[in-house]
Amino acid sequence: MRKNDRGPGYVQSIERAFSIIEMLKLHHELSISELGSLLSLDRSTVHRLLATLRHLGYAKQDRSTLKYSNSLKFFDIGNSALRSLGLTEAARPFMKELARETGEGVNLAVLESYCVIYIDKIESQATFRINLPLGNYMPAYCTALGKMLLSDLPEDEVRGVFQNCGEPGVRGRTFDHLKIRRYTANTPPNIDALCATLAQIRKQGYSTDDEEYIEGLFCVAAPVRNHSGAVTAAMSVALPRIVGVDIQEKRQEILEKLLPASQKVSLVLGYPA
Repeated sequence: MRKNDRGPGYVQSIERAFSIIEMLKLHHELSISELGSLLSLDRSTVHRLLATLRHLGYAKQDRSTLKYSNSLKFFDIGNSALRSLGLTEAARPFMKELARETGEGVNLAVLESYCVIYIDKIESQATFRINLPLGNYMPAYCTALGKMLLSDLPEDEVRGVFQNCGEPGVRGRTFDHLKIRRYTANTPPNIDALCATLAQIRKQGYSTDDEEYIEGLFCVAAPVRNHSGAVTAAMSVALPRIVGVDIQEKRQEILEKLLPASQKVSLVLGYPA
């Protein structure tokens, strides 16, 4: 927020506290000096704000490194917000049915700060499982769910947000997910490739991820729309790439079940039939 936009009730300490929260979200774990440097704040100011956040249960400190991170209290708040939207409750019966019909894992995600957040999942019954933690921010440009959600945005907005980057991506490490890093050989290499893919998704009505983020994983995603027709969430089926299995034939089998399921959720959310 710019100084000119600050109203008469503006409280600078609250802005600074949320700046710390946002920075910890981005970097997962930081020391007082690191936070002070990143936010251009005095160590004493950072210390006081962290002490308050810790006392209230919103921040925690690692005893060995003395670094701070956000607590799971934010996850609880996020779940409460989702419950108020009715999204997970609307989707879960259809996710369970889809998982039963396909025998594969089913995921539900939303877009937040141009990143994808998994908000619910039904585990696969197969022995091959991928651990996709709920509540974690993940890159949207190289996941089926993320690309499905990004496809609802205007191309100029996507181009204004994402940046090309020559560095490789490493899962499990904190990166700026708005820079296009390559996690596998199939990750979209740049913004032009991403926009071309999103244009195709808009035409066909679904998205895929063929080992773009995790090698050996194939995903198909479909849109979940609200009453206005906007893509408010996306639902996907994730399955392993197995030698000898025709993945394109499998994709078509999945789509025949996934698209009706996502449509049913959309109807519950008020999307016109």
